[in-house]
Amino acid sequence: MQIRPYLTFKGECQEAIELYTRAFKTEVSEIMRFSDIPQSPDNPMIIPDSQKNWIVQTIIRFGNNFMRLSDCLGELNAAPSERVSIAVECTIDEVKYAFAVLAAEGKVGIPLQKTFFSPCHGVIFDKFGVMWNFVALAEN
Repeated sequence: MQIRPYLTFKGECQEAIELYTRAFKTEVSEIMRFSDIPQSPDNPMIIPDSQKNWIVQTIIRFGNNFMRLSDCLGELNAAPSERVSIAVECTIDEVKYAFAVLAAEGKVGIPLQKTFFSPCHGVIFDKFGVMWNFVALAEN
């Protein structure tokens, strides 16, 4: 079994991709837009013109891991939630860099600090309301 984070947005997925690939110095492995969905007479999907460039699904890789992101049509994902966070375990330098990028337009929940469980820990809510929980595993 594998458990992967899956973030959903309301038309902001492309912007989130750009922010996260910059913050984590990584790349997207695939992007599928709503305009790419094959139409079928058995299951017609009506997509408003304003949402055809929205993203059905994309994958961002983090070393051997990845997360999925997409835009959601309809009423799903109407409000951001603080019940789910993404834990990022990496070096102190990686924590500081990603934290700074996300903080530029986000809100600091817990400032970066040394704790009993990490030499550098902090929590940030990015500009989309996603909570990122950073934990440096060891001194650089």
